[in-house]
Amino acid sequence: MEQVIFKTYTGTKTIKAVPMGAAEAKRYGAQITDETVKRNIGNDGYLVEYPDGYRSWSPEKAFEDAYRVSDTFLDYMRIEHADLTERIVKVNRVCLTPGLLKPDDRNILIKQLNSMIEYAQILRECIEKAEIKLSNSQIKTPSNGTLD
Repeated sequence: MEQVIFKTYTGTKTIKAVPMGAAEAKRYGAQITDETVKRNIGNDGYLVEYPDGYRSWSPEKAFEDAYRVSDTFLDYMRIEHADLTERIVKVNRVCLTPGLLKPDDRNILIKQLNSMIEYAQILRECIEKAEIKLSNSQIKTPSNGTLD
């Protein structure tokens, strides 16, 4: 048999989901087999709804490895910061590996790395400001406006 050569793909899609077991997800329209339900009795997971309305079920670990909550702008900033931090670590690793890059290429990559770090710091500041605003907006004040 001829060997199949796979390419690597990275995808992003936005879905809706709610935590629930496979049996309950099937009752809510998840297109899964009875066998899948039987194999996953007692396992946590998510009912997943795709933009076209198709519903499925995903085991908890697989779901949480692939998706992060993105209900608010703050959620999106946190995702971007986490992704950027991961890329910074990878670029830094390349920069620190002796003999991997020619000096000119390394210098350009270091400039890129410095810009990424600066952007990550700005993003962190934005996140912190947004968290403080959110926290302050949730504090109830007495009718006289003081925080007794």
